[in-house]
Amino acid sequence: MAEPKQSSLWDAVIMQTKEAHENGSDPLLWSMEVSSNLSSAGVSLLSMELAGVLVSHICWENNVPIMRKFLEKALVLNMVPSILFWLCFLPGLF
Repeated sequence: MAEPKQSSLWDAVIMQTKEAHENGSDPLLWSMEVSSNLSSAGVSLLSMELAGVLVSHICWENNVPIMRKFLEKALVLNMVPSILFWLCFLPGLF
């Protein structure tokens, strides 16, 4: 089970993602801001936890084309492992 501090950190990532989507923010800007916030909180990137949060929020709850751009930028900036692509975009293979 996640610690309360970690849980609130992931809640903040979800909130930041929702706001970026609602405001039509550039996915690159979003990914840089999330990366900076996570680094400040001591979370190392290539984070499986971040991958899980993003897959859950974007792929299963908010599966719209622009949200996939947020995932793409997280992958490009090495914020999450590349397995995220397979988990989210090719679920029929598993």
